[in-house]
Amino acid sequence: MTTINHAIATSRNERIDLRVTTELKSILVRAASLAGMSVSSFLVSAASDRAREILAEHEKITLTPQDWQVFLAALDRDDPPSPRLREAAQNYLERRQGNGS
Repeated sequence: MTTINHAIATSRNERIDLRVTTELKSILVRAASLAGMSVSSFLVSAASDRAREILAEHEKITLTPQDWQVFLAALDRDDPPSPRLREAAQNYLERRQGNGS
């Protein structure tokens, strides 16, 4: 059982109420039965799988080969740090030294 599925199975403290047609309920009951699950478990499983798919589609970046090369070149470019970055790094080092770390 994955961590997400385990969390779904063990910490069910939120509630979602649904109204469906008689036909859809019948389909869900039949599908859940064939899967060896309760209707609630079937709905949670199906919804969580679909939610992960949708999130993955929207959180993934797809680049053309040319865009990929531009991206890699930008990563390899040795730009000098900006004044703000230098100041932030200096502040960080001073705080670390002040904490005895």
